[in-house]
Amino acid sequence: MTINNLQNTSQLKIQLNQKLGELDSVEKDVIHSNFQKNDYIDISNEGKYDKNDYQRVLDKLKASDSRIRTHEQAHAANGPTRSPISYNYQSGPDGKLYAVGGSVRLDTSLPSDPKEAAFKLSQIQRSASAPSGLSGADANISIQANLNKMLLLSKGEENAS
Repeated sequence: MTINNLQNTSQLKIQLNQKLGELDSVEKDVIHSNFQKNDYIDISNEGKYDKNDYQRVLDKLKASDSRIRTHEQAHAANGPTRSPISYNYQSGPDGKLYAVGGSVRLDTSLPSDPKEAAFKLSQIQRSASAPSGLSGADANISIQANLNKMLLLSKGEENAS
């Protein structure tokens, strides 16, 4: 390798690490904003429900639990993860716990081989955009992975010239 190619490779690694830092920051935001405010259901007045309220709250919690689990499992099934899925729970009026939020940490480390790195970025992008009902954080991760892949591929083309 020539000195110029080594410098280009070093610059590419620096840029990718910066982008990975941004991606990791977005991923941390996902953990802190697992669900929207309107997903909370106030069940503090447990003994004051009539049968219709009880069933309405229970139905909403069951639907939330199903939606959250499906969403997070779609992320985990489509990309490399660093940890198991983590769920935030809320107790229902029946005393059972229901998932009202969740997250999965994607493995955003990149191999030094540009082809392997591009493949892994494709996996991250696919994982972030896998579920329906894409959150803002999911979209940001997908966009960042795609931009990083394009940056990586454009640098590879420059080095080949």
